[in-house]
Amino acid sequence: MTDPTVVIIGSFLLAFKAILIEGSEVAILSLATIKQLGRNNILFGVIAGGLGSIITFLVVWRIFLLLPAIVIDFATAIVLFYFSSRFLRGFVKYRIRHKSFREKMARIGKEVIDKDLKREGTTDPAQPIRFSVPNSLPVLTITLTEGFEASLVLAAAGAFNIQWTLIGAAVSIIVLIAVSAVSYDYLMRVPRWLLDVIAGVVLLTFGLIFFTSGIFAILTGAT
Repeated sequence: MTDPTVVIIGSFLLAFKAILIEGSEVAILSLATIKQLGRNNILFGVIAGGLGSIITFLVVWRIFLLLPAIVIDFATAIVLFYFSSRFLRGFVKYRIRHKSFREKMARIGKEVIDKDLKREGTTDPAQPIRFSVPNSLPVLTITLTEGFEASLVLAAAGAFNIQWTLIGAAVSIIVLIAVSAVSYDYLMRVPRWLLDVIAGVVLLTFGLIFFTSGIFAILTGAT
């Protein structure tokens, strides 16, 4: 059985990192496009996507709780291994291959704006985009996508300790809101590769811990 202290630390860190990494992309995109898309379109897309992500988290979390303890260990390990590999690939992409995270977000932001301009029947980015649910869909879709990925990690962590998972998620959201309220540039100053490698190592470490716990439980049961 995994040590309770390890579970508490793991639940907090996994939730914190999942929200920080996935949420930062939503925050960066929202701040970069808010002038063109309008505050209402951005807020509706982020709030609706966030609510959808919360529902996803609750459903997946409840499914995790229905599983036997050994299965939870292995299922959690698999989820953490998968996302660890994604973040470590991000480290390789942005640090070793020298891809630009700023350029990636600029490209995504342009695509989001172009979709709404096309929907409005104009190509003038200076023209205000009116509020409507369809005009909020690009931001909503991206928020749901990032939120779904974060929800899987949160659900896996929450299966062990829901209290510290929620605390980790709340602290991360507060940090994101605080930084976003100050400046868009602050979100871009921390190298993306650094966030990716830290997240990748954290997820890999706890994935190995939960995987080992599952193996140990099998061996103990076999004896």
